[in-house]
Amino acid sequence: MSQEALAPVLKLTLEFDGAGYRGWQSQPDRCTIQDQLEQAVARVNGAPVTVHGCGRTDAGVSARNYVAGFTPARYLPQERWLRALNYHLPPDICVKAVEPAPAGFHARFSARRKHYHYRITRGRSPLRHRRAWELRGPVDIERVRRAAREFLGTRDYRAFCQVAVQCRQTPGTGVCTIHRITAKETGDEVELRVIGNRFLYKMVRRIVGAAVTYGAGRMTIADIRAALAGRPHRPFRTAPAHGLLLDRVEY
Repeated sequence: MSQEALAPVLKLTLEFDGAGYRGWQSQPDRCTIQDQLEQAVARVNGAPVTVHGCGRTDAGVSARNYVAGFTPARYLPQERWLRALNYHLPPDICVKAVEPAPAGFHARFSARRKHYHYRITRGRSPLRHRRAWELRGPVDIERVRRAAREFLGTRDYRAFCQVAVQCRQTPGTGVCTIHRITAKETGDEVELRVIGNRFLYKMVRRIVGAAVTYGAGRMTIADIRAALAGRPHRPFRTAPAHGLLLDRVEY
């Protein structure tokens, strides 16, 4: 049997700065992380191949340990894949690890939990404004924590998805489980950590936006419950994409 026939499914761990990209998923006439990675893989692989990611990311969202996988057309040692892919990738995308995937692995469908971090600064911060949501008004951290508790557990989150047709009208697509949400304040920074089994389009950013709006005293718990149920409620802002980071994925 040839080495080519023995080529395993490869699991990639990526770090990327999403500021210049329209998210992970390939789109016509848009620069995406998937496009850049597939171009690099094709150069090393000698043939085009689809790289499957652990999920979509919004435009502007970054990742510390994003997971992707693909089946190569030929065998190469993992170290060579690592060096060659990084040679062909732009400086804002890096492959941190290449390893053989376990049997039946799929970067998206095998994922059990995803860990997101959201960074906020109180007031302006020129050194951090590309990586954090700058809040100009007061926000009570205890109220943020109180709001966060409303999102725990398994429920239908279609009302917190911004794909109006597909996400809201397709049965079963909105059910997610939020395992944990924490809010930590350090100096002039607030970091929210959200852990769940899956997330809808803009769902994390809308959760953060609602919690912060409640923390600022501009909506009530009843408004949050109404929002979760898809009923009329006081408006809240969707948190900006640049403050969001996909930290890691559990399999």
